[in-house]
Amino acid sequence: MKYQIGQSVWVATWDSTENYMICPDCGGTGRVRVIHHDDTLMSIECAGCSAGYEPPTGRVRVYDRRPRAELTYIVGVEITEGKTEWNTKGRWHFDEAEIYETESEAMAAAILKAEKADLEEREKISAKEKPTRTWSWNAHYHRKEIKEAQRRLEYHTKKLAVANLKAKADRASLSPQATETPHE
Repeated sequence: MKYQIGQSVWVATWDSTENYMICPDCGGTGRVRVIHHDDTLMSIECAGCSAGYEPPTGRVRVYDRRPRAELTYIVGVEITEGKTEWNTKGRWHFDEAEIYETESEAMAAAILKAEKADLEEREKISAKEKPTRTWSWNAHYHRKEIKEAQRRLEYHTKKLAVANLKAKADRASLSPQATETPHE
């Protein structure tokens, strides 16, 4: 075996720091425009930069990775179906390609891994990957809610108008002039 239990080795890793970038969907405005099949133009809140029920911020959270080489030591080995994994102190299982004998080798690998992870994350953000909440769904939902709100507003406006007419009629029937009999 290449490594022995207790042997010091280097692994490539990174530290993450939270950062923000302008939302690639709305350009930082928090709103997007949707054109429907009948050329109706609608502005809706951006779902790309809103978190849950929070309003859109115009920014999306990303993580910046700083590469580092970490010194650790081998605490065990696992061989499963011909694949050898080395257990290191703490939390990791690595195959031989992920363990380095020198700090400089581990740092070079860490730089490549961090750059690749940063690039993949930025590409994922720029590509609209929201299979459960598409822009089309978002536009349809809000358009339906606007129609429903308008229908409810019209209904309640009519009910209020009827209530006002009934109240006037009730006041008129109770007024003293309506209940008095004319004197001769």
